[in-house]
Amino acid sequence: MKIKTQLFTLIILLVSTLTFGQEKLEPKILILSPNETKYEKSFEKEITEYNNSLVKSENTVETEVYLKSEDFLSQPENIQQMIKSEIEFAKNVDFFKYASSISEQFLTYRFFEKFPNLLIILKDQKSDGSLSNLKSISEDDKFQYVLNFSKIELYKVDNIGYAKIKIQLFDGISNAIILDKSYIGDWNNPGFEFACTNESINCTINNALSKALNDIVYTIAINSPTLKKEKQLSQERLKVLLNKYLNKDFDEQFLKTILTDYNDNPFQLLLNNDKTKFVAFYIEQVSSQDFKDLTKNKKDKNVKIISPNDIKDKEFLEEIPRTYAYIIKAVKHNDKWYYEKSNVTYFQANSINEGKEQYFNNLQHWNFFKKNSTEFNPDFWETKLFEKVPDLKKDPDWDKYGNDMWMSDEINNRDYVGLYEVVASSLRKNNSKENLKFENRIKKQVLDNSYQMLKENQPDDYSKISEHSLIFSKYRKLAINPVLISNKKGVKTIHYFVAFDNSKELYEWVYFKPLIIEGNLFGSEVVSQIGSLTEWNFSVDNLNDEKFWNQYVLSKQGDDFKYLKKINE
Repeated sequence: MKIKTQLFTLIILLVSTLTFGQEKLEPKILILSPNETKYEKSFEKEITEYNNSLVKSENTVETEVYLKSEDFLSQPENIQQMIKSEIEFAKNVDFFKYASSISEQFLTYRFFEKFPNLLIILKDQKSDGSLSNLKSISEDDKFQYVLNFSKIELYKVDNIGYAKIKIQLFDGISNAIILDKSYIGDWNNPGFEFACTNESINCTINNALSKALNDIVYTIAINSPTLKKEKQLSQERLKVLLNKYLNKDFDEQFLKTILTDYNDNPFQLLLNNDKTKFVAFYIEQVSSQDFKDLTKNKKDKNVKIISPNDIKDKEFLEEIPRTYAYIIKAVKHNDKWYYEKSNVTYFQANSINEGKEQYFNNLQHWNFFKKNSTEFNPDFWETKLFEKVPDLKKDPDWDKYGNDMWMSDEINNRDYVGLYEVVASSLRKNNSKENLKFENRIKKQVLDNSYQMLKENQPDDYSKISEHSLIFSKYRKLAINPVLISNKKGVKTIHYFVAFDNSKELYEWVYFKPLIIEGNLFGSEVVSQIGSLTEWNFSVDNLNDEKFWNQYVLSKQGDDFKYLKKINE
């Protein structure tokens, strides 16, 4: 386990997208090392090999540098404590302590979204499992919960490997062991988050833990004061939605004048005060279908399936729930309506009325209510369903991620910053359609015929022409086509051809000298060359830098282009 272990790398990824104040830490869980371990002799070789394969973390220079780094010090205090505990625990890790590490990873992942101020610490300490000992540990370390692995045993039955793990969860508030149970797992690969090498000792631990950890999450959740309050508030909000909004009269004719391409009847409509935004709710019972049928019908691009069956069960794929619901959200912009179908969901309901109530309750997750209140939130019309395109350069993490991860998105967003996503999405789709039309037109009018003539008339120089994507601005007046040309001797060079809309003439852009390359992949070299002149890569929809086009492509010397050489027909 090196400094950037899988465990605390996960924590960094979880916390990197969130900012929050330091509030009360919840839940506080201390995870101990297994107290007693036992295994049959047949497992000795595999356990020894596993332990020998571990690279135990030590207080290396690399560790010290990381703990003083900006990356580490920028994390909240609770996250720093968790990372430090992982580093310390890794010093003496072995196969059986692997159960403690996996538990910390899983519990962090499950609790973090709801409790970013959680504190889950690993400690290389054992407990005999007695109430007095667990209470003492809880009080000494000031943790509400202590997770103890009383005993881990490996054994075989009918040549199949098993692990039996006895779990204890102590709660310092009630001063009681609130979970005391043994879990058994075989050595078959369970897949998903507990995937492992089939018929390995790791799988026995993973299978046992997959059952135990879900029980631990549930037990802590039902004891959480925060979640109890949230549950009560959720029930109160549901009553408000059902009594005040679900069956409220609405103007269905208003929708029909806007949604001319939809024939379905909504069961409710939410309209803002100035009638410039709305959300329409739809539901129906659909015919039976399995997952294969669903992927074939192409009715919707993105769907959510809420099934009574677990995704691991065969039944999950064999029968999709038959209650089908969705919303249409819309915004009026410059006297034109923009709308889109979204939040498509298949779920199980005993009746249409029950389905309406279930689906309408999604409003709780869509910022419909003020924080900790049952009152309507005016920000509903500006958040969640009605978010605006952000200016990524104003993001506090721009300096950290901008140039490497967000550059393409930032460039593609520039024309839409500040617009509602519903509007921007429609404009993007229209832009993509127009881009495709332009590409097809340029290829048909100029490129296809010109390339064929070059190969026929100058076969020694143009034995083969491999094209890359066209590069052009949103004005679509001309396009650059990077190509890889192979001559008769097999030498491959990158060239750039330029075609103008509504013209059959072809030019070569000669700003760069032809670059000789090996192999057939040349996209990265194109990005490097053009990227030296402007912000661009192949993920950018349109190259809209006027300086690039005017200075490096269309610049003239007298009446002639400086960097464009006309290709003789």
